[in-house]
Amino acid sequence: MTDNSVAALVPLTVFLLMLWVPLGQQPFLAKHWMKVGAFLAPVLLFMALTARPSDSGPLWLDTKLMATMLAAAYMLHQVEEHWIDLRGRIYPLRDQLNELLGRAFGPEAASAMTPQAVFFINTSIVWLVAFIAIWSAPTHLFPAVALAGVILVNGIAHIVQAVAARDYNPGLLTAVAIFVPLSLGFYTTASTAELITPIEIGIGIAWGVLAHVLLVGGLLAANVHKTIPVSAYYALLVAWGILPALVFG
Repeated sequence: MTDNSVAALVPLTVFLLMLWVPLGQQPFLAKHWMKVGAFLAPVLLFMALTARPSDSGPLWLDTKLMATMLAAAYMLHQVEEHWIDLRGRIYPLRDQLNELLGRAFGPEAASAMTPQAVFFINTSIVWLVAFIAIWSAPTHLFPAVALAGVILVNGIAHIVQAVAARDYNPGLLTAVAIFVPLSLGFYTTASTAELITPIEIGIGIAWGVLAHVLLVGGLLAANVHKTIPVSAYYALLVAWGILPALVFG
């Protein structure tokens, strides 16, 4: 790990503290975090493209740029999911998820997905993993593999839901147009260049599946059954987001 990588942990830590430490900003961020991401996505891509050396080889083999593209893709997807969808609905996915939870687990689960939970879920097992992936590439690529895994799993979930319901759901357009092709393209390119192995891809996808299981199971435990504190649920999400940094390191 280079001195620059170690130093980069300082602004990353400051950013996460500004997100999560309650200093009066939580009500604002719970409502507007996805808008922050929408503006952050092109800035990340701009910085990745302008910071890369001119002699660093083809764009499609730049693993730090790959990780940045995956991060930006998820931030754009979150706009359609959580800000405004193709039907003009504001904050659409939260209401849909609560409806699904209510049907599956009873009426007490119909309000489990609070704005605060949506904010923390997306900034921990998406943004945290994304920034770790950018930070650790190219010397440690598994966080990017895990990020691609959660992207692929989420994209397939949107498509399966749309087919089953024969209807659009918030996030479907970006799932079809960006998520599935980008994640599969990343896996294909990185594995062809022998940067990652099939085992790593399988574990990355499994991490993405289990992230969704933890998301729902922990939410029910914290906000419905009250078997664990909400703070413990959020801590589990952060731990799961950090885990890819410890695998294949």
